[in-house]
Formats: sequence, structure tokens, C-alpha cells
Amino acid sequence: MPSEPRRHGEHGEEKPQENVSSPCPPCLRVDTPLTKCPKCGCSDLFIRKDFPQRLGLAIVVVAGITFLVLAAWPRWFYLGAWVLVAAVFADALLYLVVPKITVCYRCRAEFGNVPVNPAHGGYELAIGEKYRAVEK
Repeated sequence: MPSEPRRHGEHGEEKPQENVSSPCPPCLRVDTPLTKCPKCGCSDLFIRKDFPQRLGLAIVVVAGITFLVLAAWPRWFYLGAWVLVAAVFADALLYLVVPKITVCYRCRAEFGNVPVNPAHGGYELAIGEKYRAVEK
């Protein structure tokens, strides 16, 4: 009967093979925040929510259009306002639930399996433009 695959860090009776690359590089240990990108070595990193921006935009657009359609009739105006209130609450709930990830300015690699480094802030346009100009 085949044995179950081991998780990273679990040790069995078998001796580990030599010269085999580890699935998790040492710089991506789960307990230490990043100070530089393990992929490209860049020290400019920023923090953002791990949520697809297009989905967020779609929620706002659908709520706005629904409000405009319902507000066209005075009888349904308040229902349209409640749609906007529901969209605000959905956005607040998503903000609380969705985790933060670390992103590299240079290579845009995303790292969600590491703790957030308090030294990194949100996206800064000036730093982003610096690396965007280098790409061209």
C-alpha cells in the first residue's frame, strides 16, 4: 500500500536524498517576514490585499448600475440605496477576511505564505514608476 505524501518539515524513517532541491527555499520560511524578493533580490516590496481587482471593480460597477436603474423610479429609490449599503458591507467584510500578501516592485512576484513585514507599506507610485521605467 503506498504511503501518504509527507508535508514539508515532517520526517519519516527514510533518509533524505542528497543534491535534491528543497520545495521551500530557506528564505521563504513561514515564520520570517521578507526583507528582499527571493526571486530577483529586489529590496523594494509592498503590501496589498490578495483579492482580484477586477472582481472588486465588477462589484462596484454592478452596485452602481443597479442603483441608477432603481433610482430612475422614485418608488424604487430606497431599494437602490439599500443595494449600495449592501455593497459597502460586502466590501467591508471582504476587507476583513482577505489576507495581505507581499509583492515585489521589480518582478511582481507575490508571496502570501510569509508574515507581513511592518517595514513595507502599501504601493507607492514613485517606486512603481521607477521600476516601470527600467522595464521599457
